[in-house]
Amino acid sequence: MNAAIFGRYFLDYALLYPSGFLCLACLWEKVRSPRRTACIAVVGITAVCLVCAALCTIFELDSNFLLLPIVLCTFWLLHWRMNAEVTVSQTAFLFSISAVMMAVCSLLSSILNARAEADNPGTVCLLSTSLLRMVLAAVLCTLFWFTVVKWSRWLLREYRGEAFWQSAWPLPAIYAVYLMYCMPKDSAIVLMNRVMIIAVLGVSISLFGIFLLLYEMYRVAKEFTRSSQLDRENQLLGMEARRYTELRTYMENTRRLRHDFRQHLHVIAGLTEAGQLEELKSYLHQYESELSEQRSALCANAAVDALAGHYDNEAKQQATPIEWKLELPRQLPLPEADLCTVLGNLLENALHASQRLPPEQRQVRVMARMLSPAMLGIVVENNYDGVLKKQSGILHSTKHEGVGVGLVSIETAVHKYSGSLNIETQNHVFRVNVLLNL
Repeated sequence: MNAAIFGRYFLDYALLYPSGFLCLACLWEKVRSPRRTACIAVVGITAVCLVCAALCTIFELDSNFLLLPIVLCTFWLLHWRMNAEVTVSQTAFLFSISAVMMAVCSLLSSILNARAEADNPGTVCLLSTSLLRMVLAAVLCTLFWFTVVKWSRWLLREYRGEAFWQSAWPLPAIYAVYLMYCMPKDSAIVLMNRVMIIAVLGVSISLFGIFLLLYEMYRVAKEFTRSSQLDRENQLLGMEARRYTELRTYMENTRRLRHDFRQHLHVIAGLTEAGQLEELKSYLHQYESELSEQRSALCANAAVDALAGHYDNEAKQQATPIEWKLELPRQLPLPEADLCTVLGNLLENALHASQRLPPEQRQVRVMARMLSPAMLGIVVENNYDGVLKKQSGILHSTKHEGVGVGLVSIETAVHKYSGSLNIETQNHVFRVNVLLNL
């Protein structure tokens, strides 16, 4: 085996290194064990380059002959190392961008060094062409690092519309295939008349067009995300306004009952002083029957008690039993509105899920207590029908399309207090654990 030819083939395939770097850079935040994956990528690319270079040297093959199976295997391995939330379309889009970069570098180096390649009798390109290719790859990687990588990471982190990714990946994929297999690489053809200039301009302009397309996709997605966020916030404000109105009504009723209680005490005191025992017994019996219709306190904190009372009454109307364990002090170390937002949304979701079950299977359990002076824990669990609506590993609302507004509100509050939100499902029981650091 000719060592010089083998080395030239190896350098031909060495373009996989910057291509792999770019691909991993875009997906770095979504890769399982990023450092381990990077090591696997380096070892894997090296092995592929060595094996393919040996095969091409022995059988005098064109390097593009083995490119398609390499690309397909690499794509499968890359997606295998992604987190479950990353879809095939997302991986395909960013993989295609990397393939475009590789194809542009390969084609441009062949075109720019066409005069030297015209005298090359072999099936592999010259050393000068390979080195030019690596230089172009370094330049493009630097350019992509400050543009495409930043845009891609933001899109993966913030934008979850699967339809967007499904429509985005075919264009760069088709363009990469066109550059690799359809554009003329024969030096004699390239050198004819003005074909070389036209080819360079065509590749450069099309690459610029890809950049503009990517930027426009990033801009549109960002605008859509901002608009969706505003819609969610408006929905949340409307929901909180409704809940505040309900709580205010409930607390007004409580205040009225306290005022009435004082009047009852005056009547009882008057009947006692007058010695009218029979009238007193009758009055107490009547008042006792009125009190039996009122609920007992569920929590020492007035705001949480009012909220719990509201949902307890709603649960009774739905024939859904609730087990309450609200071990909270009268004075909370956090704004009551924040706690009521979290607890209210959890209760609303639990009762909504319970409605899809027969009455005999409904059950909701609510626990809240101070785990320490600086930590508050909330657990809400409910029986459910076993059906969860998920997309890309993210829990979606069963009431409407998209992520539930209540869940967004809970996540916002948890993030505000640097807490944690864990969702568990087992044996048709849906459990949400919330920790807030105060």
